[in-house]
Amino acid sequence: MEKEENILSLHSPSTKHPWKMTSDSGDFSRLTVIKTENARQRRLKCTCQTVTISENTSTGVDKDRDLLLNGSKTCKQNDDVQTLTCRSSHGVVSVIGRRREMEDAVKVGLGFMVKGGEKFDFYGVYDGHGGSGVAEECKERLHKVLVEEIVVEEGGNGIDWGRTMKRSFEKMDEEVSRGRLGEEMVGSTAVVAVVGNGKVVVANCGDSRAVLSRGGVAVALSFDH
Repeated sequence: MEKEENILSLHSPSTKHPWKMTSDSGDFSRLTVIKTENARQRRLKCTCQTVTISENTSTGVDKDRDLLLNGSKTCKQNDDVQTLTCRSSHGVVSVIGRRREMEDAVKVGLGFMVKGGEKFDFYGVYDGHGGSGVAEECKERLHKVLVEEIVVEEGGNGIDWGRTMKRSFEKMDEEVSRGRLGEEMVGSTAVVAVVGNGKVVVANCGDSRAVLSRGGVAVALSFDH
């Protein structure tokens, strides 16, 4: 077992080849991504570990406070427990280029679901092919399908994100195929990220990509199909 370090660790369950990336602080975080035998299955977990920082309420700085990434902090000097407020921000840009119709679609759902008292945010990018119909349908439905298809891990300790994402993408594909949008030459890519409870879960279909920025270095979180 590795010694716990002050890092944010992104990993998949069974890979043997971790990638290194530079964190904002100059330390190194370990990123491991797995490409499964079935190219349509991608699994990614983000594990937040404890980081120790320093603070002293009387002199300004020492090493007597632990900050937990789950949003709480404890000051050993007075045993007070305070709550940290974490805010996320996002932005969107899309360029139509030479196409007659904008075929891209974006969905941002802040607090789109609550599980176990934790709020989760949803981010989705859909690149339509042969028209915007399928991309727009994914924009309106995929995040809702994901909530419907949540799979709980064995023992009920959390969400099985790998199975949940797989089932959600399959159901979305079925809906589009049997609906009026199921035209042979119309389709869409999809790359989605769910953020919450100290985790980032990424899934994709097609060649739309997700990347993580650390110290100005872009690290791939998805594989093109």
